[in-house]
Amino acid sequence: MVAIELPVSACFCGIQCSTAHLTSADNDCLWRASHRHEEYGEGEWIHFTGTGYLLRLSAWRHPLLRLKALGLSRSARRLIATALHCRLSLIHLDALGDVLPGFDVFDW
Repeated sequence: MVAIELPVSACFCGIQCSTAHLTSADNDCLWRASHRHEEYGEGEWIHFTGTGYLLRLSAWRHPLLRLKALGLSRSARRLIATALHCRLSLIHLDALGDVLPGFDVFDW
């Protein structure tokens, strides 16, 4: 087998966690954003997975500002800010994901 060295920019690091870290309003916000189909819209980096959302954090220079403008809660943005601080480029918020300690949890 030939060893191939991939460029760092081709690799994505991510985390999967529970949608319980989202408020009901966050869910509505991400649902709307993920279903926009205009060219270069939010649907390019926020993807509905059937049981949650996959956010490609590396798609925009300032993803937290974009999420704030969309109306995502401070609590959800805090989780995403932590992921960015850990240099993660993907976050999968999934109904079957683990609840992370130290972050708000919502029962909706």
